[in-house]
Amino acid sequence: MITFKPTVVQGSLLVLCLTAVFVYSLSFTDPYIVPKWLFVILITLGMGLYVSIRILLRKPVVMDLPLVGISIVGICCLQALYGLLQYFDVFSSNSVYPITGSFDNPAGFAITLSAGFPFIGFLIQKSNHKYIQYLGWTIGIILLAAVFLSGSRAGIVSIVAICTIFFYSRFICKGIWNYLLSGGLILLLVCSYWMKKDSADGRMLIWQCGINMVKDSPWIGHGVGCFEAHYMDYQAEYFELHGQQSRFAMLADNVKQPFNEYLGVLLNFGIIGLLVLAAIIFLLFYCYEMNVTNEKRIALYALISIGIFSLFSYPFTYPFTWIIVFLSVFIITKEYIKDFLAVEWRRNMIGVLVLGCSVIGAYKLVERIQAELEWGKISKLALCGSYNKALPSYGKLKKTFADNPYFLYNYAAVLLEDKQYEESLQVALECRQYWADYDLELIIGENYQQLNKNDLAEKYYISASMMCPCRFVPLYQLYELYKEVGNREEAFLIAKKIQKKPTKVNSVFIKRIKSKIMKELEFSGNKNRKHEI
Repeated sequence: MITFKPTVVQGSLLVLCLTAVFVYSLSFTDPYIVPKWLFVILITLGMGLYVSIRILLRKPVVMDLPLVGISIVGICCLQALYGLLQYFDVFSSNSVYPITGSFDNPAGFAITLSAGFPFIGFLIQKSNHKYIQYLGWTIGIILLAAVFLSGSRAGIVSIVAICTIFFYSRFICKGIWNYLLSGGLILLLVCSYWMKKDSADGRMLIWQCGINMVKDSPWIGHGVGCFEAHYMDYQAEYFELHGQQSRFAMLADNVKQPFNEYLGVLLNFGIIGLLVLAAIIFLLFYCYEMNVTNEKRIALYALISIGIFSLFSYPFTYPFTWIIVFLSVFIITKEYIKDFLAVEWRRNMIGVLVLGCSVIGAYKLVERIQAELEWGKISKLALCGSYNKALPSYGKLKKTFADNPYFLYNYAAVLLEDKQYEESLQVALECRQYWADYDLELIIGENYQQLNKNDLAEKYYISASMMCPCRFVPLYQLYELYKEVGNREEAFLIAKKIQKKPTKVNSVFIKRIKSKIMKELEFSGNKNRKHEI
């Protein structure tokens, strides 16, 4: 039977997981991810403070792992039910997708369920009570159904892979079933590609441009944050080299993630970083093999699930993934951690270190939360057109967010709306050091155009067009720029290009652009004919 021994640590872990999954606040500029991270870190620092004091007082830190696992299953079940109710229109989704749960897209929803799915093993394998086992199987089916209906291919592949490994190790030892399971998994990968072929091809473009980045610094990488800082420049270079008639041209988008965490490690830290990661994985498998238990098996399955998801998406954007990873690593290595802390001076050193980091971290984090809340407040004022009230606060917050590209972009956009072109350009160029972004290129280009620096405006409009060849706005801005400076020949060429350009999403805005271009081309044609007569 499962025994329950609730402690402060388990209660804190429960609150931590609930926060990582369900917290949402419109008081922040990003209501879905930022509040989750801020409050997860705050709770973690509180836990660190509690644990470090107990360590220094030589009191044991007790944690009932089965109870923790069952709590995670319960949270995932609630999230899955929330997603299913969205699918059946009982609750509204947070975006155009039918299922997002308490996240802004299906990726966060799917990784939550995929990472928590293996912990159902605490209900199925640990309990001798058949009704608890039935409950475990039922929750497993609910989680599977929710992931499939979400349409997240990374989630589907990872959760099916875990089911395959489970059935392979538990029920099937030999024979044709082994080949059927392996073949089924390969078939699923093929079907996942054809399920959303354009999206899959788009990721292939991202990976191809990412590999080009790796070639420029293969051993030590480009540093943390390099993808956002440089990727879109490489995508623009790709289309400059291969032309905008490339099969990827209609699929290219304004990309902020590499859609592969291993490629992300390679970009940030190079081959050396990837080798370090491989060494850590090897050590975890070694610790697992030294003493295989049911708890360790569940933890290993959770890490495998996240590892598979990481091949196709960005699970480490979400705090719940980190919680599951650290918990799983702790479960696999807990004997070694216990042996390490058995030596008094080591235990005291860790206790003092954690205590100091928790106190300093809490102080810094409270400051950051206040700044984020203030940013959320003034961004709403700016949206209402209250620039006189918002801009002084933006100037003050710039010290806190000096290296935050999202804040700098937002600040530059507000200054542009208020027609403070010099100031907007200065902030936008600061932002450009941290962020290569399609929308940022347009802001810089527009600022230069308003300041009559037309050559530079042209450069940034062309750059934006190369970053996302399927977009109409950069071409339209170029058209207006050439008209303004009286370059009728270039304006005509751009107008013809807009006229012939295929439409990816036939929005009202694009229809207006094309309609205006058509009228101006017709007017220009009639004017030329009259001139000839």
